[in-house]
Amino acid sequence: MKIAYLADHHEHLETIAAWQHAEFCYLTPAMTRADRTERLRRSLQRGALPMAFIALSEDGALLGSAGLLATTVTHTHLTPWLSSVYVPDELRGRGIASALSLHAVGAAAALGYDRLYLFTPRSEALYARIGWITFDRIDHNSVTLTLMERSTA
Repeated sequence: MKIAYLADHHEHLETIAAWQHAEFCYLTPAMTRADRTERLRRSLQRGALPMAFIALSEDGALLGSAGLLATTVTHTHLTPWLSSVYVPDELRGRGIASALSLHAVGAAAALGYDRLYLFTPRSEALYARIGWITFDRIDHNSVTLTLMERSTA
């Protein structure tokens, strides 16, 4: 498996937008699939926020995706945020989400950030295993979110 910038593989943009919309639409119900596609288009870059990453198999198959954003739907005073980590159900449990998340930590460090933040409705244990620490729990659109942070060092 390798982690790459979506900017170098923009042919996967529509698939990732569809994944994100199906998986995360309940968190931002007003956001359409077209909105998600446009947000991903703004992430087609390296060296600045926002940016997006993808996991690819050795034969080039798309395995998952993740993003780094300056802000998110909560705690807008904190930056940057790991966002929209997604791996299809049939590929989960293989370390893909962890690899994407750790790659994002390194990318945030390369941009000069000493901390990275995320929120998750159901993957606290996964992130805790790779060094994330819970610092808050909030209710957002009737969903309990766990907010976590991690040093980029």
